Amino acid sequence: MKDFEEHIKEQRLLLDSEHPREGHEKRFMQKLGRQPVRKFNFRHALQVAASIAIIITSGLVIVKLNKSGNKMAQKEIPAAIVEADIYYTSQVNARYEQIRDFSFESSEEKAVLLDALKDLDTYHQQLMTDLEANPDDDRVINALIRHFQIKLEIMDQIIIQLNQIKSETSENHENASV
Repeated sequence: MKDFEEHIKEQRLLLDSEHPREGHEKRFMQKLGRQPVRKFNFRHALQVAASIAIIITSGLVIVKLNKSGNKMAQKEIPAAIVEADIYYTSQVNARYEQIRDFSFESSEEKAVLLDALKDLDTYHQQLMTDLEANPDDDRVINALIRHFQIKLEIMDQIIIQLNQIKSETSENHENASV
């Protein structure tokens, strides 16, 4: 042991010139039970806050663009389909007005019939939404045209039956008055 102490005394200058490894003070404070004091870096906090603000703002812009309908991949509905929709809609509206102008025995029957015809419009709206999503899909286009054709056929049948009822009632009134 004496040899070891003599060796340390002789080498003291060499041993004192060395600096401790990096992080020595931190490890030493942890062993003592104290945590090193962290310094608050205002510049770092400002950078983090700016990054978060940019991320939130860009997210809100993207969500707003998607909700407003500005979708990049969306295609326009072909003009021929729009024209067909306008044509069929005008035909349906004309027949609807014809049916509405008929006089019914009860206003409830008239209201029920007109409401039933209006209910068919919800299917039309669904087809138009599908068409906006897939303007090149022939199945949707054919379904839309077929929907209008069936609706017009139904309305024509209703008009024919209402005319028959009207002619029968007018004949009955003429026979009763004679």
